[in-house]
Parts: sequence; structure tokens; C-alpha cells
Amino acid sequence: MSKLAKPTSGMAVSILQRPLRFSYWPMHKGNRRYGLQSNLFAADPWTIIRDKVRTDCPSSARQEANACVEQASDFFDSSQTSIITAARPLQLYYCFLNLVKALILTKGKVATFNQAGHGLSEKLAPGGRELRDAYLDAYPSPGPRGSLQVFGEFYKLLYGRDVAANTRYDLSVLIPQILPWHRLWASSANKQERFISIHEIRFMQNSANELWLNLMVIADDLTRLNVTRKQFLEESRLLATFHEVQCSETLGQHKLLCFEQTSRTRFAHRPSDEIQPLVDQFKENIWVTVNGAQPYRRYYAYLAPSAEHSAVLHQLLSIYAVTFYLGSITRYRPQLFDTFLADAFGPRIEEFVSVQPLQFIYLMASEFAMQEITKPALI
Repeated sequence: MSKLAKPTSGMAVSILQRPLRFSYWPMHKGNRRYGLQSNLFAADPWTIIRDKVRTDCPSSARQEANACVEQASDFFDSSQTSIITAARPLQLYYCFLNLVKALILTKGKVATFNQAGHGLSEKLAPGGRELRDAYLDAYPSPGPRGSLQVFGEFYKLLYGRDVAANTRYDLSVLIPQILPWHRLWASSANKQERFISIHEIRFMQNSANELWLNLMVIADDLTRLNVTRKQFLEESRLLATFHEVQCSETLGQHKLLCFEQTSRTRFAHRPSDEIQPLVDQFKENIWVTVNGAQPYRRYYAYLAPSAEHSAVLHQLLSIYAVTFYLGSITRYRPQLFDTFLADAFGPRIEEFVSVQPLQFIYLMASEFAMQEITKPALI
């Protein structure tokens, strides 16, 4: 094994003499400069969403956005109390659909979603089996007839670019990307786990006014899955922008690995001015879970074979796409849903329908607020 490079000389970023904790939105813009942003605790994330629509949505779209939020909330509540299991995926999809519309309207990206299409269609390979051989076609927005496509607009909001024409997403590739049911997928599909926990993400700076990130990973987490350090970088799609450097740190008796960002972000006067752009270019490569106790967010790298890289989606998009598929099945071919539940994949579907929705709502509330919205711990 070649000798590792020494880490770049620098120090952890501190703002107002406080260490800067990683978050998707670590800073907020004040009247004159950026300041540290803390978690916002909310037992009911819908209150945050409604408030952001009220304060941030353009007045011309506010009535539509409010109606979308109310429908989304109603669909969510009905999904949580429904005694008909097969109805829940469809209820959840329409919850997510309306919530995504409200977010895009609130951000001012479109004026209205009147006559909009879903932007996705579910299909089955000839002679294939449902779920295992199903796939989704995604369409750019607007479509050929000028109508907006909700999935395409959501994709543009998260990536800053449109989904490519004739894009196909196989369910067999999307399903492993769903974090809460991943271990069930690995067990039932007899596959190796693909998520690697990131112990810490550090903001670093040096005397040349450069910023970068350091990813700290517990070495045993790679060893347990028989993943090499190079494989970690390649399959997490970080190889072009990170490399491993020497690290003597430990967590108890566990060795830590340090992966240092090779690209640098320059700042003129204060590092806080460029922190958010640094996060924005990185966050689509990681997954997050919302917790009700410290640490309130846990971050993960997703390892996928290189052949699947083009179909690895932003965390919110993969959740949305899988929910669309399950909702479409329960709408058009409800007799298949019970078959799914009786299959080896059944526990994964039940786990997804039970656990994923509230995670999605909290993640979406954070997108509305551009702040980490967290469920408070029970006292």
C-alpha cells in the first residue's frame, strides 16, 4: 500500500469562537453577515411548513401552496390511521406529491402547477416480475406539450439542472438507496450492505483563506463490510474530490480514517461567507437520518457499483420515486400489493411505509426552512 499523504496544514473552522458543526444549512444570513444556525425543534413539522409558506411563498402562488400543504397533511394523517394497509402507499404518494408542489411554489421556481403531470411512469420489463424487474421512466419539465412535470421540477430544485430525456430508473437500483430499510434489503436480496456511517464531517481552513471538508470514518465500519479505502471513495462517488490522508485519531479503541477534500473553496474576509456554497456542492453525495436525540442528524455515504452511479438519486428523490411506484401499484393493480407483502421483500415494504414517511416530512420541512428541523426528544 502506498504511503498516505500528510493532511493539509489547517484548523477546524470556528465562528464566534464556537466550532462550526456540519449541517446542510450551518449558517444563516443576518443583516450584515452570516451567523451560526442551530437546530429547530418541532414536535409537528407541519407547523414549520405552513409558516414558511405564509412568510416566503410569492403572494401570487400562496393560495395554491397552502391548498397543497393542507392536502398533503390530510393524506399523511389518513395514511397513519388507515386500517387498510394497501391504501397507505397511494395516500403517501399524494402526500409527497402535494408537499413537493408546495415547496417548489414557495421557492418561487414555478408560478402554478395547474395541469401538471407526475413526471414519472412505472413500467415492467417484458417477462419480468413486478418490483424486482420494474422501472420508472422520468421526463424533463416542461413536457413536449408545455405542461410541467412534478418529478422534473423537484429534480431541478435539488440539482439545479433538468432530468435528462429518456432517463430510466430500475427499482432494483432505487430500492437499496432507501436508508431505513437498507439492511432488510441486504438480508432479503443476499447483498452486501452499502451504507457507511460518517462519524464526523469537519469544516477546515488554512492561512491561505481556503476551506475544505474532512470526512472522518471508523475504520472498522469498512473492515466489517470488506470495503477498501479506495473502494469507499470510488463507490461513494467521492474519488474525484477526496483522498485519504494520514490520521492518528481514534474513537475509544477504534481507528479513525480521514478523507480530505482535494478541491478548495476560497474566502475573502470571513470563512462564513463561503460555507454554504461548500456544503451545497457536497450534500448530494450523502444521506441523512433525523433523530430525536443527540446527534440529531447522522450522515452516511452510499456505496454503489460504478454501473449504477448514473441512477443514484438525491435522497429525497429516491424516496419520492419509490413511493410513486408503490402508489401506482396500489392504484392500478391493488391485487399485487398483498403479493408483495407475502414475498421476501414484504418486510421492506412494510418498513418503508411505516418508518420513511415521517423522515421525509422532517427532511422536507428542513428544505422549506433551510434549517435543520428536528423532532424533540421525549422528556
